[in-house]
Amino acid sequence: MESYLIGLEAEPGSHPPISLSTQTVTVYARHKASCPKNGEPYWKRCHCMKYLYVYKENTSRQVSAKTRSWEKAEERAQEIRDSWSPVKALQRTLEAKVRRSEAREVPIADAVALFMEEVQRLNREEATRAKYRLTLEDRLLNWCAQQKPPVARLSDLDVETMRRWIYSWPGAPTTRHNQHQRVITFFFFCVEQGWMKENPARRIKKVAPEQDETQPFTREQYDALIEATCYDNRDSKNTGDTVSSRRARAYLKLLRWSGLRAGDAACLSRDKLRNDDSLFLYQKKVKGKASSPVYGLLPHDVAEELRGVPPSAYTHSNHFFWSGRSKRKSEVSNWIKIFGKVLAKASERHPKLFQESDGQPKSAHLHMFRDTFAVEYLLAGMPLEEVSRLLGHSSVLITQKHYAPWVLERQQRLATSVRTAWSTMGISGGAPVVNIADMRPASGMRRARS
Repeated sequence: MESYLIGLEAEPGSHPPISLSTQTVTVYARHKASCPKNGEPYWKRCHCMKYLYVYKENTSRQVSAKTRSWEKAEERAQEIRDSWSPVKALQRTLEAKVRRSEAREVPIADAVALFMEEVQRLNREEATRAKYRLTLEDRLLNWCAQQKPPVARLSDLDVETMRRWIYSWPGAPTTRHNQHQRVITFFFFCVEQGWMKENPARRIKKVAPEQDETQPFTREQYDALIEATCYDNRDSKNTGDTVSSRRARAYLKLLRWSGLRAGDAACLSRDKLRNDDSLFLYQKKVKGKASSPVYGLLPHDVAEELRGVPPSAYTHSNHFFWSGRSKRKSEVSNWIKIFGKVLAKASERHPKLFQESDGQPKSAHLHMFRDTFAVEYLLAGMPLEEVSRLLGHSSVLITQKHYAPWVLERQQRLATSVRTAWSTMGISGGAPVVNIADMRPASGMRRARS
């Protein structure tokens, strides 16, 4: 039996059927001009986009099924057919009632409390636990309590309810993206416990996070920051020999030459630095095999300066900087304040290095020392995989996401491709070939102690 589509171009001499059902949904393919099956809208096995012809109450429309799979398009068509059927609507209502009656009526507050206990048991970082508390205890529970009527049980958190809460979130895209992921993790826990049948947060698309451009310190900026550690208000001669100056200088050099995160460097224990100037970074986990330690190498003068760093009144004897009693977050906050003072002094002495062309201050924070560590090695020709291993990334894809523009080999390959294209176009590339590794914002190799 032949089938025709209203709204589609028909062959000359062909006519739609005399009678049509009052409502129907038909799948068809909208072929590309290059498709061998162009002109056959019901061909199922090509990769062209699938569309739905929807006819109801003497009106027709054509909508994209948003898939290239005929099977998935048929599923979408069946969903539309079912939505028109009063029998199917009644069946869905009864099924929802059965699911609610079968599900354990767990209070949301109890589920959050048990989830937080599980996060604690898994020994997650304090910063991670604090973010879950902020998302679930401070935000989710407060929002549920403010609703009319209040949302009290997990069974009340369906997709539409979660959509209303998620759409009300303020903040930057990255903040909302990360919070959404924490909510998904919470509901996965609830599904695993048998409290819910599905994860409602997963059916809501996450906001795409913003990807900031990686900007390392230039060598002049790094030198200016190290120089600024010598200007301590308690040192009238500005020799940089005070305890505060030496500790700040050793900490910043450790960040630059080890690639450690600010918290890892602040809480580094003395036994991690070996006699051969190698520094234990982390324990690499290899699936199916014993884990192996990963070491980085410090320049000798940086390692010696770190060994001789003077303790403060609260520093534990087993650590370079940490008291051993404060939380990691508090220790990082303290170093952020110290770095702010160093940055202010460096900006005062070298304003052009730390200001944009419009006079606004340039971005500068502790994590940029880690970026500087990675970028300098990549520009020196170190493979991306090796840099990823030194940084401790779980996948080289993470390293590629942040540092791919700085990979020397790729930059040189791109420059070669451009020159080849110029030659094909008959354009003279008369400029001398420049080593891209030298095209930094600043030039001149300096020793590690600079």
